[in-house]
Amino acid sequence: MSFSALSASANETNPDEKVAQADQVTNIKIQQLDQQIILECINLARFNLHFHGSVNQKNFSQEWLYPMEREAGTALSFTNTMVDLRQRARGLSNPDLISRAAQKKGLQCALVGQAITGTSSGVQLATNLIKSAQARKQGFSPTRSIATVQKSVAKIDRLLEAREQLVTADEVEEKKQIYGLESRLLQHIRNQLVFEFKTWSIRSRSVEWSEDTFFAIDSLQGFTAMASSCIGLKAFTTPQLGGAAAITNLVASNLVMVNPVVRSLVGRYAANRQRHRLAKELPGEKPKSIDEVLLEWNTHKEDASSRNAATIEARELAFLVRRSSAMDSTLNEEVQRFERLRRIADQQAVSGPLIGLTGVTRGVLNATAFYTSGSSNSPGSSGPSHSRFVSNDLNFAGRVVQSTGQAYSLILTPVTEVRHYFYKRRLEKEGNLPRQILKARLDKLDELEARINTLKY
Repeated sequence: MSFSALSASANETNPDEKVAQADQVTNIKIQQLDQQIILECINLARFNLHFHGSVNQKNFSQEWLYPMEREAGTALSFTNTMVDLRQRARGLSNPDLISRAAQKKGLQCALVGQAITGTSSGVQLATNLIKSAQARKQGFSPTRSIATVQKSVAKIDRLLEAREQLVTADEVEEKKQIYGLESRLLQHIRNQLVFEFKTWSIRSRSVEWSEDTFFAIDSLQGFTAMASSCIGLKAFTTPQLGGAAAITNLVASNLVMVNPVVRSLVGRYAANRQRHRLAKELPGEKPKSIDEVLLEWNTHKEDASSRNAATIEARELAFLVRRSSAMDSTLNEEVQRFERLRRIADQQAVSGPLIGLTGVTRGVLNATAFYTSGSSNSPGSSGPSHSRFVSNDLNFAGRVVQSTGQAYSLILTPVTEVRHYFYKRRLEKEGNLPRQILKARLDKLDELEARINTLKY
């Protein structure tokens, strides 16, 4: 019987029947509110999943093309290092044996490689910015996503408040106990979904800012190194420019060394800023375990199911949210591992600074060779014989150190990519890829929503 039919017939019955009908009207009102609350919770859970999937998507360019471009750039720079190292080795006994033509060709290879490096990182930065713009259009920007969640939470809170008023007005203590249990269940679902959004939002801001910072600095580094090579080529005819080339190259090597550190610091700062913002706009701590509520539910489930069919579905939603929250740490670990395995050697927290440090060592020795020996460090230039030997020895030592860093980078990047490929393939076979997990959750929510919509009161 509908709510309006019950109200119409209330005037035609005796007082006891009126009380019973009023009680039934209250039950229907509560069930209708529960249905609306659960549907809104499902909408919030669905938004969370779409948000998480949107901010963690990576395309072919980011997963494969960028590492290949960086590998090509590093290989060309390594070619220059090996050419120069060979010529420096020939000049250890007699600097006149150094071939300036060979060194020039090697430097031209490095220039092309540095152009590829700077351009590839610039393209990735532009890609991230485009993705951010698309996310804003889809409602997944920080401001719009928070506004969406706030709107959903406000609606749930209004429905919960209306429900509480009906429960408080009920005079039957046993019913109030059951309704109170259902309220706690619904409140926990609401709190867990808000906490889930906050966790993913904080992580998305951290990843976005750390990646963009790395690509910006790396692009700057590539073009700075390219400028150094251009000056170095000019120094073959104007030896006085050798110092400027050495200093510029040293700056570029320092950017390689500090980039992973700066990227991490910026990511942490962005995460803390987002955490502070969410604490103000979506207040609330991490919800406690729902196990106690579910245990009480199992004790009273017969009474609860006889009074409120909608909260049977709420219990299923609660279990789904509980399983989801238990898996979130695992899911986040998988996403973080995906991020680590996507990183090229220069991006990684340990290898990046070490590779940069080998370049800094070479840059320091190169600059020292020039400024302690004047222009005599340039192959074929005139100058004190002793200074030319010292200059060549210092440059030889610097190239040896730099070659180890470049060789390590050339090996580590493809090894990491291969590990990423097989790891991703194994998870896909098991159905445990992050996108597969998110899709399974969405399917369950769709199924639950369809059942909720079939309930009639």
